[in-house]
Amino acid sequence: MSKGITNRLFKGDKVTWIIFAALFALSFVEVFSATSRLTFRSESYWYPITMHVRFMAMGFVAAWITHNLPMTWFKKLAYVAYWGGLALLVYATFFGQTKNDASRWVTIMGFSIQASEFAKLGLIMMVANFLGDWQSDLETGARTMGKILIATGMVCGLTFTTNLSTTLLVCFIIYLMMLLGKLPRALMLKFTGICILSGGLLGATIMMIPPSSVKDTKLERVITWQNRVKDFLPFFKSEAEKKKSDDGKSDQRVHANIAIASSGIIFGKGPGNSVQRDFLPEAYSDLIYAIIIEEWGLIIGCIGVLLLYLTLLYHTGQIAKNCDDPFATYLALGSALMIGTHALFHMTISVGLGPITGQPLPLVSRGGSSIIVNCIYIGMILSISRYARELRIAKERAKHNKTDKADINPLVEAATEEP
Repeated sequence: MSKGITNRLFKGDKVTWIIFAALFALSFVEVFSATSRLTFRSESYWYPITMHVRFMAMGFVAAWITHNLPMTWFKKLAYVAYWGGLALLVYATFFGQTKNDASRWVTIMGFSIQASEFAKLGLIMMVANFLGDWQSDLETGARTMGKILIATGMVCGLTFTTNLSTTLLVCFIIYLMMLLGKLPRALMLKFTGICILSGGLLGATIMMIPPSSVKDTKLERVITWQNRVKDFLPFFKSEAEKKKSDDGKSDQRVHANIAIASSGIIFGKGPGNSVQRDFLPEAYSDLIYAIIIEEWGLIIGCIGVLLLYLTLLYHTGQIAKNCDDPFATYLALGSALMIGTHALFHMTISVGLGPITGQPLPLVSRGGSSIIVNCIYIGMILSISRYARELRIAKERAKHNKTDKADINPLVEAATEEP
């Protein structure tokens, strides 16, 4: 009886639910451990973790509600989500609060909302809609690519100057969706060449801009980008800059490397026993993977967490394969890519294979908007998995009863339109 109640409450793919639960459990333990610096600045010892748990609860509710929605609703909501997210992003860009030298936060009902997270969600839904129309022969490849580039350009154009790393990561995810969408090969080859050339020119231009020319202007973030590249590629630094940074003080990279190097092969220092968390300014967010490795060891902390995200990517791919609706296929893939790619990027940075850019670990790092939006991605994957399962059952029934193929869709709709 309890199993029946569980199945009614938690529908959809069980593997996705298990991964979701595992990441949430890890988030609670590691954020509680890594927020030691915040407790000294807070009015209450428990304030940092209670706020995180509050957002985790909100995220879980968002995932649960989303996973109960019929898959067909997402297509109807795609335009609303995109334009709503874009409007929020426009407002945040011009009237938002400034945090970390970037104006991308809006306060609603006492909560600070990162507008770019909701804009990314709407963009994924919109791109999935465009690719679905292309696969359904409702649009040409060229027009589909044009629509995708315009939609992506409107979002990324607003986030470019405030968060370059997020902008480039979103562009890469949309590019992967276009590849998976099987747009015309010749068109994709030309587009790839243009992207590589444009990326090279952009990088060279950023590194050549004199810092003094952009200081105290809206493009002051260019100095931050230059410093991050110089920290990762020391040959860009002058001798004076090298001597200044060699003391290791307040160097996030140094302490992240120490955290990883001091962990054990099988067992780390144990949950809550990190040493480097007290020296890393953003241990609970930007570099939490390094703290996880320090506390859980290389096998469980490093490889184990990596496998969770890789399993989510692979399993979502299997779910997408079982969908006959192109929109559902690309929405599931886009949602998984948004979580998985951000996770892999965060891990790459944490272990020293990329410049520190401030990317959180999805569903684990402390945050508000990012947790809620990532939970919505999980909810959409679960809803689509439910749709794929009902589709498979309907096909099996049709095959067994020799039902006409035209009768399959009504069976699926009837199964997935439950409240």
